[in-house]
Amino acid sequence: MLLGQTESIRDTIPFPKTQKADDVVQVMEKYVKRNGIEIKTGVRVASLQKKTGKIVSIKTGKGEEFFANNFAIATGGLAAPETGSTGDGFNMLEKLGHTISQPNPSIVPLTTDEEWVHSLAGSTLSFMTIRFIQNGKVKVKKTGKILFTHFGISGPLILNSAHEVKKMLASGDVTASIDMFPDTEENELERRILNLFDKNKNKLTKNVLPEILPSSFTETILTLPDINLSEREVNSITKAQRKKLVKKIKNLTFEITGTLGFDKAVVADGGVILKEVNFKNMTSKLYPNLYLLGDILNINRPSGGFSLQLCWTTGWVAGSDMGEK
Repeated sequence: MLLGQTESIRDTIPFPKTQKADDVVQVMEKYVKRNGIEIKTGVRVASLQKKTGKIVSIKTGKGEEFFANNFAIATGGLAAPETGSTGDGFNMLEKLGHTISQPNPSIVPLTTDEEWVHSLAGSTLSFMTIRFIQNGKVKVKKTGKILFTHFGISGPLILNSAHEVKKMLASGDVTASIDMFPDTEENELERRILNLFDKNKNKLTKNVLPEILPSSFTETILTLPDINLSEREVNSITKAQRKKLVKKIKNLTFEITGTLGFDKAVVADGGVILKEVNFKNMTSKLYPNLYLLGDILNINRPSGGFSLQLCWTTGWVAGSDMGEK
């Protein structure tokens, strides 16, 4: 079984071959129609009614009551509230006696107050290493692609680092350090820059450096207060200044101030604690005819389709069990 007493799921293939979400919707619609399932839209479930250790009915916001033998909660977490995921399921389950781990944005972009980062909004580094440092120690290190935004940094690599970075922020300041040439040693990078400068001695540094650096980053780095070489001719740059530039390219630092909120989160953690769930059939251990699915569970996972896999798997297990009953 995919899910056990763990709070991570990985190594699955959640997407259809066509890579189109519409195809998933069409398959589900056909399945629902073929099996005579009625879907009610525009109806808000207000509460679950219990009796002698079982759920007996639901009540809607309009006062209607629906009875059934089995019930499933698949209301999602708190991420992407524009989809209707507003935490109602958590509130209902808490009233029934379930323990809810406090939700927080988990897979979410990181923020910084550094203006030079904001100025790079829309720019990407396709291959770099980022380190998240606290109290002089590297706590998280990842290599890949990064996207700069008007509020900070994003992209799959950053989204999948956010959970760990949030934990760090809870205990103190966090500094991000970007190595723009992770596969090149510092002395080798300096040699490349020196050769470049030797060939362009009478040119402005800002017109020469784009041969090595992405052009969108050249002006930003050269105008940093501790570098300030943008309007300098190459032949006026000292050895010490050149070495400082190399170190900056290999160690571009800025402070992380936090994350964006639930509205920008791909996933929020939190939900029903796992010890209150029977993973053999996805039922509540408090109410054997109540099924708990998807984001309603406190299961942390990375970006990349794993939330879909969580929904499909728990839904399949629960649906199969209900069918057998």
